[in-house]
Amino acid sequence: MQISPKFTGLPSGGKDISACGISALFNMDQKPVAGKNIMEMICSMRERENGQGAGFAAYGIFPKYKDQYCLQLIIEDIPERVPTKERVEEFLLKHTEIVKGERVPTKNGVFKESPDIWRFFVNPNSNNGDSPDDQTKDIMMMINERIDGAFCMSGGKNMAVFKGVGWSSQIADFYNITDLNAYMWSFHSRFPTNTPGWWGGAHPFSILNHAIVHNGEITSYGTNVEYLKELGYVCKLMTDTEPLIYMFDYIVRKSGYPPELATQIATMAMSPPYWRDIERMPPVLKKWATSIRQTHRWALANGPFSIVITTDYPKPTMIGHSDRKKLRPLIAALSDDQSTFYLSSELNSIHEIDDTMDYWQPDPGMPVVATTDGLIQRGTQSDLEKFAKLLE
Repeated sequence: MQISPKFTGLPSGGKDISACGISALFNMDQKPVAGKNIMEMICSMRERENGQGAGFAAYGIFPKYKDQYCLQLIIEDIPERVPTKERVEEFLLKHTEIVKGERVPTKNGVFKESPDIWRFFVNPNSNNGDSPDDQTKDIMMMINERIDGAFCMSGGKNMAVFKGVGWSSQIADFYNITDLNAYMWSFHSRFPTNTPGWWGGAHPFSILNHAIVHNGEITSYGTNVEYLKELGYVCKLMTDTEPLIYMFDYIVRKSGYPPELATQIATMAMSPPYWRDIERMPPVLKKWATSIRQTHRWALANGPFSIVITTDYPKPTMIGHSDRKKLRPLIAALSDDQSTFYLSSELNSIHEIDDTMDYWQPDPGMPVVATTDGLIQRGTQSDLEKFAKLLE
């Protein structure tokens, strides 16, 4: 992928200390909530960003085109080449039916320079025997790998990612986030360390209807990337978070696990129990934990991290997860009426919009999970007992 320096936003100084802020809001009854709320959450953690990247993922925003995949792209023309948008459209016409294409509404004057943002609502061709999800996944991979000047921010149904280089307030202003209403939101304000702060490297990262925001550092990046190549996923966005969402997609969607088990298996694969703890587990859980570690051993994510994953596969779901040593903060909370679930790096960002006192820190390495059925896991060791019962 060819990248223009003017859209990297690379700092001129030295390396900064890691911070990053993540926030998320999920109305489990799927009632839409204004983007203003998530803006207030993330902008309260200004010390967790340095203006080198920010972004939103929003679900339920395209009801008119909810059955089409929305490919949302950042496009920059390359000197002496056919305009990038024309090359993208030519490619899409070979592989999809384009139902609608449009420039994403953005505000002038927020940035001195910014790339074009376009989206295409498409139906993938069904003449090669692959599922529509697999075809769309491959289309996203091919755009990122083969079309210089373009990359996919997202490609799911009834959702999209909005991101770029800037402060969180600038990105929200640029994309008119306050004009959007969504039932599930996640957000990231970036403090990049050893990866470039460029438009494609801002969070969230997304594939199909999954999106991830991440605070931390994945030191197993090289191993994870090589493993994903064997599975048909190509990492081209130069940020250590990218392989995590591809790993999640592969395990929950492609590995054949029952839906009620897939999320737990995916998070256990990325942050598995220590072998010493597996040895002390009940027999059925010990067998599964051992099998997951062995089968998905290259999916293990080393390093400090806290992440939020949003998806609607197989139903709208929000997951909060951290590494086994809890080296990055993560707070979970429920509204008083238990209809809204929150995740954030800091409690104060939740209290910006909801003074709920039902908040907690999930245990290290234990996922906290909410779906449209309510809070499924609180991220405690007792969740393993529930998982063991499902396995029996």
